[in-house]
Amino acid sequence: MNTTQSLQREYDALKKLDAVTQIEPTYEYTKKLLSSNDNEIIDFHYNLLKYKDIINLYNRIRASFSKRPKEFIEPFLLNKLETEKDLPLKADIIQLLGDIGSLYILPYAKLHIKSEIRDIRYRCIIVIGWVGSKEDLEVLNESLVNEPDDELRGYAATAMRQIWFKKKATSEDILPYLYSAVTKEESEETLSMIIIVIQDLLRIKFGLKEDINEGIIKGDVFKAKAKIIKNISKI
Repeated sequence: MNTTQSLQREYDALKKLDAVTQIEPTYEYTKKLLSSNDNEIIDFHYNLLKYKDIINLYNRIRASFSKRPKEFIEPFLLNKLETEKDLPLKADIIQLLGDIGSLYILPYAKLHIKSEIRDIRYRCIIVIGWVGSKEDLEVLNESLVNEPDDELRGYAATAMRQIWFKKKATSEDILPYLYSAVTKEESEETLSMIIIVIQDLLRIKFGLKEDINEGIIKGDVFKAKAKIIKNISKI
């Protein structure tokens, strides 16, 4: 049986490995973490999320937490949401609850989408996209229009796309928000994200291409914007 002491020793050893060598042992390590749903082990696993200095290791540990049975970790995370003082960890809680499809996180995300903490706002936006529905488009539109961070305004558009992907809203429900935003938006970064979503919903290309592997959007954003504005009445 794995104890928290032995798991801690193994984790400390993992941290000393280089990024490539670390991959396979981390996979085996997360299997050990997931072999028990005792409260002590779940709490140990959760506390590993405080260590973000080795980003690939942190990401794998966080992803593995979402693989635990929902009936064990949903109440655990909801309790932590109320008591956790570490803000980066609280942001992780929001995302983890979204990962497991917890509808209990939706009211919290809608309430804190205007948090002073950028990372909290970001997690709230993406979680609303994951678990929200047509009724939550207005909340996302508020971020699409008024969020001060250029990138997060763009994420509000992609969160709307997530709701569409899940068939909880139609393109007709979403496009009026995007058309309004694209006519007013001036940030190239934000515009590129909004236009990509418009292209997906309409299945029409306006000159932009999303490269998922590289995580970039290619094409002339302002030409694409002009095409959309010119053709809004026709599309």
